[in-house]
Amino acid sequence: MLEDIKKALGLNNTDFDSIINNYIEASKLDLEAAGILKEKIVDTDKLIYSAIFCFVQSKFDIDNSEMFLNSYNLQKDCLRHNTKYISWNIQKLFI
Repeated sequence: MLEDIKKALGLNNTDFDSIINNYIEASKLDLEAAGILKEKIVDTDKLIYSAIFCFVQSKFDIDNSEMFLNSYNLQKDCLRHNTKYISWNIQKLFI
């Protein structure tokens, strides 16, 4: 994931790796705080990957920050309403 994000940002060095990794971890914690099951927050899941990617992009792409953050929030909301990603107890809150 780190290499994909760096490529999208046009970075070909390691200067920002720790910052990018911190944002990746922050987005995972945010998804968990939103009710997504921790075991579902993996980079190999394409929906989770896309959400994390948008979160990190929103921190680096100043010109499109709002667009990427809105995309992240929309994806997070969709994940919160998908029964595959939340526990049964959380599902009851949405019914």
